[in-house]
Amino acid sequence: MKEDFRVVRARWIVPVSSPPLQNGWIRYGTTKIQEIGSGEPPADAVDLGDVAILPRLINSHTHLEFSDHESPVGSPGVSFSEWIKLVIASRGLSNPDSLLSSLTSGLNELWQTGTVLAGDIATPPLHYPAWKDQPDLVSFAEVLGLQSDRFNDRFQAAIEHADRLEKGAYSPHAPYSISRDGFEKVIEHALVKNRPVAMHIAESPEERELLTSGTGPLAELLDTMNLSPLEHYPWRGEPFRVLIDGLGQQDSGFLIHGNDLTADEIEYLTRYPRLTVVYCPRTHDFFRFAKHPVDKMVNAGIRVALGTDSRASNPDLNLWKEVQYLLNHRQEIPPEEILAMATSVPADAFQRACPSLRPSGQLRAGFRSDFGVVETHATESEQLWRDLSTHPYCIPALI
Repeated sequence: MKEDFRVVRARWIVPVSSPPLQNGWIRYGTTKIQEIGSGEPPADAVDLGDVAILPRLINSHTHLEFSDHESPVGSPGVSFSEWIKLVIASRGLSNPDSLLSSLTSGLNELWQTGTVLAGDIATPPLHYPAWKDQPDLVSFAEVLGLQSDRFNDRFQAAIEHADRLEKGAYSPHAPYSISRDGFEKVIEHALVKNRPVAMHIAESPEERELLTSGTGPLAELLDTMNLSPLEHYPWRGEPFRVLIDGLGQQDSGFLIHGNDLTADEIEYLTRYPRLTVVYCPRTHDFFRFAKHPVDKMVNAGIRVALGTDSRASNPDLNLWKEVQYLLNHRQEIPPEEILAMATSVPADAFQRACPSLRPSGQLRAGFRSDFGVVETHATESEQLWRDLSTHPYCIPALI
């Protein structure tokens, strides 16, 4: 059956893969873009008016299971170890019905705010609700457990989860919740299965103290949970290089947060061009951590993508607000680079990890025809970026 094509035009088109086009147009079909240009459109076009058309967004890291939280757990500036205690307590109140409600709410929020693809950390066994309008998911099955029996149980559940899903993946949770031996087993299994891996790394100074000296608030927390921190910490050698080496082996590894990475560790990351650092700006701000080294990563040529983390540390799952946070607070980073962190960079990483995904994250021929718009009256690109930094991202009913 012959596909119907439509043409839309707008004050601006922001392809991401190339500079913004003023007075631009897009010709597209049901599933993909046919062509893009500026000036006179090739056919009768629907004029969307004073807006910029952008690709749909890609959220590289979230935890949909926490979408029932109306506000973050704890108060801004809460210590990381105290926050973990509060999160553990809140998880004890969940049940299968509330989990389904959380997943449904989270997926709906992602879709309504412009996200077309997301990387979700899942605690198996878990089954996502399905309906027509929802984002694609790469589901990272969480593996944790410092003690061998706990680890083996969670690892087996993760294997079953990943095997069941076409876009199933693995997440050895964090170095404070999984042993070094457990981490290496998950990495080895993911390599054999050719599945992507995501891990929370260098999330806080407390994590560094635990790994390098076996002391500090996280060690104290583990001790209160009868997890014998002295049996597992400190790690020998240079623990963060060990973690980077493990993730760097993957065709597509995701290092989540990286808030506390040092200059030497950032330089070490450059050895692994397929590794993507995922930065969650508003979650980082919630903990009042020291300034994130995202600028140093970008300058070093490291791939950086954006995520929202969860509603346990963020007021919502709106990725556009993460983009705007950086546009307004990290102006040393070119705005084109910031937008790419929410579109083309994660799209490339996820596409490499899951080849069945449709090309996304850019407005160009052959890429999926899912668009969003932002109001703008700009007549030059500098004003365009200022408008993008303040105006909401919307999904027009027409497309």
